[in-house]
Amino acid sequence: MKSLLDEWHYLIKSKYPIIAIIFPLVAVLAYSLLLPSSQINESKVVVVDQDNTSYSRQLIQKIDASQYIQVDQIISYTNNPESYFYHEQYLAVISLPKGLEENHNRSLPNRIGLILDNTNSQAVTFIRTAMQEITGYENMQLAIPALSRTGMSIEQAQGTASNLAVEVRSLFNPTSSYDNTTILTFICMFSFMMLNINSLPIISRLRVSHRLAGELRNPFNPLIRILPYVLFSTAGLIFAMGVLKWVGGSRFEGNVALFMIPVALYVFGSVCINILVAWGAAHPGIAIGRMIFIFMPAFVLSGGTMARALFPPLALQISDFFPFVWMFKFLRSMGLRGASFQEMLPELGSMMLYVAVLAMLVVARGLWEKQKLAKLQKGSSPAHSEKPFPGAPPNAVSTPTPEPSKG
Repeated sequence: MKSLLDEWHYLIKSKYPIIAIIFPLVAVLAYSLLLPSSQINESKVVVVDQDNTSYSRQLIQKIDASQYIQVDQIISYTNNPESYFYHEQYLAVISLPKGLEENHNRSLPNRIGLILDNTNSQAVTFIRTAMQEITGYENMQLAIPALSRTGMSIEQAQGTASNLAVEVRSLFNPTSSYDNTTILTFICMFSFMMLNINSLPIISRLRVSHRLAGELRNPFNPLIRILPYVLFSTAGLIFAMGVLKWVGGSRFEGNVALFMIPVALYVFGSVCINILVAWGAAHPGIAIGRMIFIFMPAFVLSGGTMARALFPPLALQISDFFPFVWMFKFLRSMGLRGASFQEMLPELGSMMLYVAVLAMLVVARGLWEKQKLAKLQKGSSPAHSEKPFPGAPPNAVSTPTPEPSKG
């Protein structure tokens, strides 16, 4: 209990309680303003109209009518289309070939050039989709009248021109909202970063203040010190997610109270790893510097920024050593996919077992350090010591006063 109160008073006097709650909230507001839309609309493009006919102008109007494309400039010729990407003003160059209208009227094939700035593939995805939709519609408009002249009905002509169709149903995030992906990821990232910065120096702080030996009289004291971090980090993360759902309309289908269980386990397990990694640090600065060994691999392997399907099996196995990755699994399954708590019990049991192992490792490390400190203290104590005189410092030893010399 003394260790809990000591760590509680330390955190209360520090800025961590405010940071744990306010920092994720700031991330919600900042990224909601920076990412107001989940898709890129009205992407500026340049159209090279080499045909300059009535049909080419009609086609340009249809391209400009798409919600994903804005035709910002129309030119008749260019020998260097890459130059339009240099100043990041345009995302694509669309080239309409000469003879476009004549080939269209004669039902001959046409090749429309679509030159994309693929330095960021996400930025041009919807341009590619819009052009596929436009060309597909134009092909249907040309094919159905031609097929109907052969004696086919309109339905048969449509079935011949477009026999197979794919009906797409996007689950869990149908609008590709950034609130459910990017913003949510950054909220968890900032909360995790603040947790690491404040919990990594726990042991080194005790060592520098010469309290580590007294703390390890009970090897469970380091685990007790984790409880305030569990309280503040869990509260901050859940509060930020609630604000994101209220302000941005993000998706969360699970039971919030039950979701706190894996979040609390994630915080407890993460601090256990921090204690083990930074145990031998001489001072808090060195301890915080070891965050790179925890933060970067955990964040990358969590699947927040990169799909976990991209990782090889070995990387997926390594990712299970980070409680942050486990928390993200529960966030996606319970929060976004709406899995019931009973459905997630196998994963929860595995997570609880892993966190228990981490806790035992912390206790074992404390026992080993306790024995080490006891041996050092025993080796440094003198074989014979005299009792100090009353009122002297603890290490003072009385020495006889030399008698004055006669003579």
